[in-house]
Amino acid sequence: MRTPKRWPIATWGLVLLPVLVHAQEEALLVSDEFHIDQEQLEDPSAAISAYDAFNTRLGGDSVRLCDGLPCIGWVEDHYASGQLKHRGYYDDGRLVLYKNYHPDGTLERDFRSSDEIRSVLRTYHSNGELWSESRLVRDLLAKYEEYYRNGQLRYVQEKDKNGDYYTRMDLYDPAGLPISTLELVDRRHVILEQREFHPNGQKRLEGRAAFDPSLHDIRRVGTWTIYDADGNAVREDHYVDGKVHETVDLH
Repeated sequence: MRTPKRWPIATWGLVLLPVLVHAQEEALLVSDEFHIDQEQLEDPSAAISAYDAFNTRLGGDSVRLCDGLPCIGWVEDHYASGQLKHRGYYDDGRLVLYKNYHPDGTLERDFRSSDEIRSVLRTYHSNGELWSESRLVRDLLAKYEEYYRNGQLRYVQEKDKNGDYYTRMDLYDPAGLPISTLELVDRRHVILEQREFHPNGQKRLEGRAAFDPSLHDIRRVGTWTIYDADGNAVREDHYVDGKVHETVDLH
């Protein structure tokens, strides 16, 4: 999942990263066993993302004009009611920092840069709770977090400093129980440990994967163990070169 112009699980919230699913991201596809209350998820159509086109940090390449010339300084847009919709600071038609608001005045997103290379984009649910936080280094999404409407962390991902692979990728249900986790455990050899869980919190799967630079992806290695809902190991799959070489029934 390459996530957020809002960077949810399969798309980048609303403008940056391409929709691209690979092995690391497939680890986070929600199991059919999990029931996710749709009331805890925001309707993506509520996002006010059009202004991101003027933000080069988010991949935007448009220039906003004011009276026929690139905008300079503070610019405001309002709804027909007069309520503030957007307030941003522009430099040569490109956004430097800005806030967008819903028609009821609730903050929708807030973007700002801390220096020449680091910036952060925060978006908010219509109830005012934080929806996502995206931390960028230049145009690389270094860390992304997404939250349910109740404030519970839904998803978090982090990448190595070059953006080649994920060092963390965790997904949770609205109650805070893990659905799946991915963690870098050997930085030198780029070995990651993956776990998937049953809805009761018990592990359903665990094993390791190695990053393959030639594929720009990860491949399963060694022994992967499958567990039942009571926590008992029921099967082992032994991987060689990313493929199951042997399966052992532990019943």
